[in-house]
Amino acid sequence: MAQEQLDKQRASVSRTAPKEPRKHNVIILNDDFTTFEFVIMVVMTVFGKTMVQAEEIAETTHIHKKAIVGSYSLDIAKSKVAKATAMARAEGFPLRFEID
Repeated sequence: MAQEQLDKQRASVSRTAPKEPRKHNVIILNDDFTTFEFVIMVVMTVFGKTMVQAEEIAETTHIHKKAIVGSYSLDIAKSKVAKATAMARAEGFPLRFEID
């Protein structure tokens, strides 16, 4: 009888699917120096958004001082923020992001 219980426990454990990693929001912050065009280019290039989506994100950032660019696993979020920040610094812009 104990063997049956062990078999049932093993069966239930092996059927458990792995959990998806937690998603983290990448948030773009408004500043008074980074151009609207540059923000759109970065959002399209780094975050894979369409022109329409990028314009909406840039507009939301301008009005509300910040906007969610996307939700990613932590490693991917950090990588995208690093790439976007490096692009901004290379062009002399103070564009900043947060990961929530």
